[in-house]
Amino acid sequence: MDFKLSNGFFDLCINVSDKNTVYLKSILLKLYQMGYRTVALNQIVNENVFDTDKKKKKKGGDENKELPSTVPDPIDVSKLNEEFEGKLCILNRITFVCSDSMKTHTLAHCASLKKYNLYAIVPNSQSMLQFACSQINADLITIRPSVSGIKMNRKLYQQAVERGLSFEIQYADLLQPETRKMAIYYSHLFYSYGKSRNVIISSGANNINRIRNPYDIINLGPLLGLNEEKSKEAILKQSQLLLLRAERRRCGKAVFTVEFTNESTEDMSDEERL
Repeated sequence: MDFKLSNGFFDLCINVSDKNTVYLKSILLKLYQMGYRTVALNQIVNENVFDTDKKKKKKGGDENKELPSTVPDPIDVSKLNEEFEGKLCILNRITFVCSDSMKTHTLAHCASLKKYNLYAIVPNSQSMLQFACSQINADLITIRPSVSGIKMNRKLYQQAVERGLSFEIQYADLLQPETRKMAIYYSHLFYSYGKSRNVIISSGANNINRIRNPYDIINLGPLLGLNEEKSKEAILKQSQLLLLRAERRRCGKAVFTVEFTNESTEDMSDEERL
């Protein structure tokens, strides 16, 4: 399996759908013009979709009957990648909002999960955060500042990092007064616990007006407890490594090759080049 990584900046969370393709293309064009070269289109799935499945199965009375998966197929990015060929690498991401670890097992058995390039988990409870850091086979953990009762600590952070998971800061949370304080708080925790190792920054944007220039994000670094180098890594090298780990999860023991540009590898160690 071949997996090509583009040079340039990464935004691994654009919350859009394919229903309005004209608007989607305008967002992608703006991202390209700002210097982004790899973008992930994010689809959010809430755990209650599996409750709907159970109700349907119980009503049907046949426990062995297979039901259509309520997890949506990813957005078809093939035509978009053709249109933006040489400009953008467009990927698919799924974000699962969950408080019950059993629901993650259900999701893991959905055939559509492996169709996504990136699998992120948003824990809605402390027990789910603990499970995500220590056991879940995902790529990325996003702690939403709006969720109460979540307490991050050094042990959980280090467990997740040792297992190859990444943590995400979404700068959309910094643009909203009600989430700004907690977003900054978590960012400083990541730095305090491990100098922001395995931390990426993405937009979390749901419209074109919330997208910011990569250099504006780098300048936000001090606010997030990051120096210029760490801020740049969060939208370059760390995002690149995250996608490599995600592809390894998807492929399992399968063999795949990774193509780098010179710009992509100039700052990477031999170990990071895999």
